[in-house]
Amino acid sequence: MIPVLDPAGQLLFLRDHAPGWLTARWRAKATETLVEHRLGLLAVVGAVGTDFLRPASQGPQVSLEAALHQVATTPADRVRYDLSAAFGASVWDERSSRRPPRVFLQTLERGEDHLAHRLAEEMERFWHAAMAPDWPALRARMEADVAARAMAIARDGLADMLSRLAHNLELRDGTLIVHLPAGVQFDKTVEADGLILTPSAFTPRALVQTADLPDAPDRQIPHLAYPLGPDDRQVPSGELIGAARATILAELSQPRSTTEIAERVHLSPATVSYHLQILHRAGVVTRTRRSRHVLYQRL
Repeated sequence: MIPVLDPAGQLLFLRDHAPGWLTARWRAKATETLVEHRLGLLAVVGAVGTDFLRPASQGPQVSLEAALHQVATTPADRVRYDLSAAFGASVWDERSSRRPPRVFLQTLERGEDHLAHRLAEEMERFWHAAMAPDWPALRARMEADVAARAMAIARDGLADMLSRLAHNLELRDGTLIVHLPAGVQFDKTVEADGLILTPSAFTPRALVQTADLPDAPDRQIPHLAYPLGPDDRQVPSGELIGAARATILAELSQPRSTTEIAERVHLSPATVSYHLQILHRAGVVTRTRRSRHVLYQRL
């Protein structure tokens, strides 16, 4: 299953907790977006890996609006639990010298509901600025990976598939063990009836994203991110997608309109449009509007 907000949550978390795991491009993109769009509250809360920013998955086809609504309407007791787990008692102790930044405390003064709504608004702005341009390609890769893992389960069994997800995962006597990098002090055992697996384009090792303890309100199914394989996609061959679509793809190394493509490949605009729609749905090409024209380009 693929929670639609998960990549943004991973990017925020890894930026602060494991910056060495991110490429320079993604680290710069996350930082630039937080600063330029003045997303101070999200920077504070996202940095500590607050779980309610990664809502329980409703399936791979959940919309951005539905996921953001789930964040915005997080129950107050869940917000309090996550904030206490992330910041400790300093959130509520006015005498503490380790209290969170002012932007966070001022928002929290208006209540947990207001805090959740503000975070959802900033998450939406972060998503559109940092993630939306890359999301079609990322989602296509993630969905292909999920399909491949499902086939592996059917072929070799769940245990074998889990043991191959990441080099720091170990399945021992029915327990899935996540080995952390040297120097990271964290020891936590979680018992759950299920596990949500999410491919990640940002981390080279398995990462526990959500793992509630028994005292958590409305306890969530644990989320485990695992490294997405390299993007080894190439322009599909004519044998795979047909000669016409292969010819069209070959012309899309730069953005072109339907009319321009039709002239170059000597096909009617209607025929080219038909093939482009199929290629776009398959995640092979991107589509952007420039003035009155829609331009396509190969990923």
